[in-house]
Amino acid sequence: MLEQHLQELVNELELGEIPMKNDQNAYRLNLSPEMQIEIKQLEPGVSFQAPLGPLQTPKREELLTLLMQANFLGQGTGGGVIGLDESEKSLTLSLAFPYDMNYKHFRDSIEDFTNYVDYWREELIRFKKASEENLFG
Repeated sequence: MLEQHLQELVNELELGEIPMKNDQNAYRLNLSPEMQIEIKQLEPGVSFQAPLGPLQTPKREELLTLLMQANFLGQGTGGGVIGLDESEKSLTLSLAFPYDMNYKHFRDSIEDFTNYVDYWREELIRFKKASEENLFG
C-alpha cells in the first residue's frame, strides 16, 4: 500500500522517482530542499518523521516545557509527538497512523504533517530569538 501511495504522490507532485528504502526500512521523501519526511510502513498503517531543528541549550528548560505542552494529548502537534533524534541533539516531529488509509487520506495527512513541521520550525526560531533577547525572565 505505501509504495503505491508514494508512487501516486510522486507523480502528482512531479517529484521524479519514488525514493529508495534506507537502512531503517523507511522512505525519505524530499518534498523540497527544506522538507524531508521519513515514511515507514506499519502493520497496519504508516508513520511519518521529520527533523525540526537543533535542541538549543539557552533556556532549554523553558523550551522543553513548551514542547511538553504541545505534546499533551497531541494538541499542538496534530496528534504527533515532538521528541529527540538518536543523538539527542535535534528535535523531530513524529506521527503514526496505525490503520490502513486510502490515497487521499495519505496525501492529506502528509500535507497536514508538513504544516505542523513548518509551524514548529518557525516556533523554534521565534523561541531562540526571544531567548537571545532575554524575553524569558
